[in-house]
Amino acid sequence: DRKLKSLKDHFYRYSLKLRQKVKTVTIDMYEPYMSLIKQLFPNAKIIIDRFHIVQSLNRALNMSRVHVMNCYRTSNRPLYNKYKSYWKLFLKPFETLEAFNYHKVHLFKEWKTEKGIINYLLGVDVELFNTYHYVHELRRLLKENQIEKFNDKLFSIHLSDVCPKLRPVIRTLRRLSAFIENTMTYSNLTNGPLEGINNKIKLIKRVSFGYRNYDNLRNRIIITSRLFASTTKKEIKQPKVA
Repeated sequence: DRKLKSLKDHFYRYSLKLRQKVKTVTIDMYEPYMSLIKQLFPNAKIIIDRFHIVQSLNRALNMSRVHVMNCYRTSNRPLYNKYKSYWKLFLKPFETLEAFNYHKVHLFKEWKTEKGIINYLLGVDVELFNTYHYVHELRRLLKENQIEKFNDKLFSIHLSDVCPKLRPVIRTLRRLSAFIENTMTYSNLTNGPLEGINNKIKLIKRVSFGYRNYDNLRNRIIITSRLFASTTKKEIKQPKVA
């Protein structure tokens, strides 16, 4: 399970000499685990998986959009529908938005580009405008592994200028900035494959409506995820030579 005591009991079964050999540990932003890792693996550097950093920024941006959208639920229904329909454009990287291809779009009378739609919706609310640009700038700098620029941008943000949903995320990222530096330093380390296996396990349990027998569940996970090594070697048929 995920309880700290259970994790501590498990890893204390290994000798300190062995645990001291661990160089890095990649985790999400759950802070109680960080203090535990320092106890268990004294020489390990903590790396926050970049997926969770981007996810927290995207979630704050999306919630900010919803907050502004709901302000116009009754007073301006057409604007409300625009915010609701074009939510995907808010999360799409700003540099990839189409800026020159004008075409007729849903809910707008005039022809628009993707950037035109975003600029229109951001122009309604100043806090949402600031939130959008800060989130996308931090995402871009993280993707490019620009440590100094990322920290400069992160610590230069005035919390009063952004939507309330982004403020706790900024505080958390500032508090964990040393670990985020490790994320960009060790850019090739990620929990992506492990997260994929966990999602597959959840899917197996959901579509099967649960398992009575744990061994059957375990075997299905191992087989579908190919987590086993075959003990039999395939015979390679050699072409016959006349």
